[in-house]
Amino acid sequence: MTLTDAALQPTLDRVVEEMRSVWADRTNDADFKVSYPMRMHHPRLAQMFSNLLGNALTHGSPDTPVKIVAETTDEAFELWIANAGDPIPEDAPERLFQRFTRPVSQRSKEGLGLGLYIAA
Repeated sequence: MTLTDAALQPTLDRVVEEMRSVWADRTNDADFKVSYPMRMHHPRLAQMFSNLLGNALTHGSPDTPVKIVAETTDEAFELWIANAGDPIPEDAPERLFQRFTRPVSQRSKEGLGLGLYIAA
C-alpha cells in the first residue's frame, strides 16, 4: 500500500461525481475544507468514502439531500456523511461492520453486505 501526501480534494470530488452519475435523481451537499495534505492511501480513502456515501444514498430519504463534510487540520482528517430517513435500529450498530451483514429492515437487496466491513 502506497501512502502519499497528495491533495485530498480531487479524490473526494471524484467519488462525489461518480455517485452523482449513478444517483442522478439524488442531491448531495458536499462541503470540503481540505487545505492541509494528509498522508494516506487515496484509493482506500475513495473506496471507504464510496461505500459510506452509497449507503447513505441507498438508505436515506430520497427527498432530502445527503450532507457530506470533509475537513483537515494540521493534525487530522475528518469525514462525515449524514442522511435523513429511518434511524439504524438500536441493536444493529454492533453488527453493521461485520461481513455480509445488512439491517433487517433494509429495503434494498443490493450488495453483499460488505461495504461497511470494508470501510471499517
